[in-house]
Amino acid sequence: MLVAGMGRNGENDDTNPGFTGATGRAAPSHPMPSHPTPSHPTPDANARDRPEPRVVVRDLTKIYRTRRGDHVALDRVSIEIGAGEFVVLLGPSGCGKTTLLRCIAGLEEPDAGEIVINGKVVYSAERRIFLPPEKRQLNMVFQSYALWPHLSVLENVAYPLRNIGTQGAKAVEAARAALDLVGLDQFVAAYPGQLSGGQQQRVALARAIVSNDGLVLFDEPLSNLDAKVRDRLRIELLGLQERIGFSAVYVTHDQMEALALADRIAVMGIGRIEQVGTPREIYDLPSTRYVADFVGQANEIAGRVASVGSGTVQVETAIGTLTCQAPDPALATGAAVGVLFRPEHCALGRTDAADADNLLSGVVERSLYLGPIVQYVIRCHDETLIVSASGGALIESGTGVSVRLPVARTRVFPREAR
Repeated sequence: MLVAGMGRNGENDDTNPGFTGATGRAAPSHPMPSHPTPSHPTPDANARDRPEPRVVVRDLTKIYRTRRGDHVALDRVSIEIGAGEFVVLLGPSGCGKTTLLRCIAGLEEPDAGEIVINGKVVYSAERRIFLPPEKRQLNMVFQSYALWPHLSVLENVAYPLRNIGTQGAKAVEAARAALDLVGLDQFVAAYPGQLSGGQQQRVALARAIVSNDGLVLFDEPLSNLDAKVRDRLRIELLGLQERIGFSAVYVTHDQMEALALADRIAVMGIGRIEQVGTPREIYDLPSTRYVADFVGQANEIAGRVASVGSGTVQVETAIGTLTCQAPDPALATGAAVGVLFRPEHCALGRTDAADADNLLSGVVERSLYLGPIVQYVIRCHDETLIVSASGGALIESGTGVSVRLPVARTRVFPREAR
């Protein structure tokens, strides 16, 4: 295992990476070389062709025991990460996402459950197996860059190969290929202190992929960079991952980052996975009130189920009766619920009577100009709604408006469920 970090600050980064992906830049003509050794087997050249999951986590439990009592950091967590898949662990501080990542890496020993990597059991409480990080065929990129300051860029990247016995010339060749992939082939003789934060991140990423293990773990690697560098590196990371085909497990609390990067997102609550799905499923079809509230913005109106129809429910609220998409499982008449909907799913200013379902009247209290969109704070009776609209002239505060809420865009959850 290699422990490698990504950038520490947010300096402007003018590196011009040379790999393909969403950026559209040309990729190097040569693939990453493999480095077979008896103690460090090389994974398949194309990880995406492997049918079995890269990582399988079954009923994983981790308990921190303190003088104040036990803290359950992971409560029977199970998840699979497929070959070539980019999975993001998303959640607030203290939800257990980093603990789960560290358990997969072998930096924490769980209390129960099982972890399988590339078909090999690396942890099993029942069988009393716990392999150390260096025997798990993975690499890790931390929030801090973790580069050796006294080694050149080339030496930093070649270090893990030399550490497992790869001969000097082969290690240098592989390190140069990795640096070429991340667009740093012109910086092989530089030292970390001479690079910007974004460039240091690329060195750390090159070091993480040079061993060609096929699995890279990321612990909030972009959180220390400024917004523009962070946005650019997200695109470049996706391009690199698509080109090489490594599996990625990525921890973040940044919802937009998770939506942008992931093939699948695992939203974590306190020690548990609340929902696993594609970014669109997580955002548009949250399975719990917690997920709907945590991921993105959401308006929530309290109410009670008045009646249950075919595919819809009528909910009595302070702003009137709302027709909503029926939840699964169904709720009984009289149940206390919350109706949740996204600001951008509301239609502002439409007053046509042809579709009168969920047509609300309100007054604009203020507007927030955010460039591509304008967010309006609208008072509807005793409730405050956030509604997003794109372009057009700003609606002045105090203006009466109508807000239409499409039935298909509503989600209804029991009030007691978080």
